[in-house]
This record gives sequence, structure tokens and C-alpha cells, in this order.
Amino acid sequence: MKDFPNPSFRSGLLAVLAAGALIIFRPGVAAGAQPPAAGDGWVLGVAEVPAPQAPGARVRTTARIEVLAGQVGQGAAPLQAVAAEQAAQQVAEGALDAWVGVWAGEDAPAPGVRVSRLAWSAGPMAIMRTDTDIRAWSDLSGRTVCLSADGRVPGELSARFGAIEQIYASAADALLALRIGQCDAAVQDEDFMKQLLAFPEWRKFSAQLTPYRSQALTRLVRDDLSAPRDAAVRQATSPQRLRELARQQARDIAFEVYLDQTVPDCH
Repeated sequence: MKDFPNPSFRSGLLAVLAAGALIIFRPGVAAGAQPPAAGDGWVLGVAEVPAPQAPGARVRTTARIEVLAGQVGQGAAPLQAVAAEQAAQQVAEGALDAWVGVWAGEDAPAPGVRVSRLAWSAGPMAIMRTDTDIRAWSDLSGRTVCLSADGRVPGELSARFGAIEQIYASAADALLALRIGQCDAAVQDEDFMKQLLAFPEWRKFSAQLTPYRSQALTRLVRDDLSAPRDAAVRQATSPQRLRELARQQARDIAFEVYLDQTVPDCH
């Protein structure tokens, strides 16, 4: 049986393609969502900025919701890659208007920087086939786990649980490997995985391990940000906006997996 046999899912996704709503045509724009306000050219920092896709390469949606949140917005400057350790200083110095990502925040932010927790769980969640014998994170010892290069836990699962990590270029590639039996589990942000599992075609892979640690996204913003820029940042990272992006992100990645899977599911 081929992947995604449900005709309604196929027809629905093809309709989305026809409407031009997928990230192929408008990166980071969720179906029916309004782009963030233009502001006056706000600058957003994130931990990693995806490399431009080569001409003719397969379309791949990033696993990082903060990248999608910053890829749209009339007049918005390109994303800037800034490590979490440097984020607060860069915002305080005015090199960035805002920064979004996983920020430990052991040290108090520099004066003039506002810190907010966003409505996005980036805690690591694992999904597996429903017939798996994996019941706890410790059961991953010696088992293969598919991760994407832009995920948040490469290196952590091997060090903490003894898992054998297999790193793929994208979330779609990692999830495809799970579907065709090349690994025992796949791990991504909790809120993304929950959106993915809403599709009936993923019920066979709905066994899950809830995050072993909590991890939310953090937004750092300059206190002296102009009103238009502040409004653009808030709109781009609002709970409603993140929910819209998450639904579209899951749909896009599910479709990328569907397009690439040409072998039967592993039984």
C-alpha cells in the first residue's frame, strides 16, 4: 500500500497546490493568513538561516517556526543568523530589532531588552509506528532516531539516551525515513508534531514520547523599537500567527513526504 492512500487528503493537498498556498510559492504564508505589518523594515535574528535552495532542488519547508514567522512581511529585512548566546547583546546594541529562538537566559538580558515567552512548545517530541516497543526515552538506547539538520536536538539524544542519530537535510526527509522503516523514531518540536499527527494518514505513526524537558521559544525585543516595527514584530510572532503557520508548516511537510515516498510503508 502506497503512502497517503486517502483520496480526500490527496485531492485536498492538490487543491492547495493549485491555489498557490503552499510554501513553494509564498514562503511562510499560512493559508488565509495576513502577512505581518510592514513596519519600517524591522530586522529579525534567528539561530540559523536556511541556505537558499538550489535551482531544481526539491522544495523543503524548514522545521523552525521562527524562520517561517520572519520570512514574510512587506519591507522586512532578511533574517540574520545570530547565536542564542549573542542574541541579547545584538538586540541591545541595535543590530537586531528582535530575536526569536530557544534562549536559555541564564543571565539577565542587557538593559533595554524585553523578554517574552512565545506560544510555541519547542520541547522534543518523538513519534513512532503504533506497533513500536519503545515506551520511554530510555528505550531509544541503541535505536535509530531520524532528525533534521535544522532541528533542535542533534547530538542530544545520543549523549543523553544512547540513541543512534541519523541526520537528514530536512524535516520531510527525516519523516520520510521514518515512514519507510529506516529509523525507529523521529523527533521534532512538540507543537509541530501535534499538527502533523492531526492528519489521518499519520495515524499509523501516532505512537509518541512526550517531551522529556520543557522548552518554549523566546522573543527578545528592543525597548526603544519604533511603534511600526514593534507592531510588526508582535504580529509576526503572535499566538494566532504561530498557530496559522504551524498548520501550514505541517501540511507542507506532509505533502513533501507524500511526493517523495515511492515505496510501500514498512510493515
